[in-house]
Amino acid sequence: MRIDEMTIDQLLELNDVICQRIDELKEQETLQALSQLRVGLKVTFETREGPAFGIVTKINRKTVIVLAENGTTQYKISPELLKPLHEVK
Repeated sequence: MRIDEMTIDQLLELNDVICQRIDELKEQETLQALSQLRVGLKVTFETREGPAFGIVTKINRKTVIVLAENGTTQYKISPELLKPLHEVK
C-alpha cells in the first residue's frame, strides 16, 4: 500500500487507526508510570526553572499532584514525567 496512491477517505481512515494506536500506547505508558507511584513518595521532576523535588499527595487517573519541597507550591504533573527519588543517581 502506497500512501501517494490512497484516496482521501482511505487516508482519513488510516489516520484514525494511527491516532487510536497512539492513544492506546500513551495510556499504557501512563498506567505503567502510575503503577510506580504512591501517596507520600518522594519524586523529582523538571520545571521551567530546572529540577525540582516533592512528595506525591494525590494520584488521579491521568495526573499526579506533587507538593514541592518548599511546602507551598503544588504541581499537577503527568506521571511519566516523575521519577521516584530512590531511582535518581
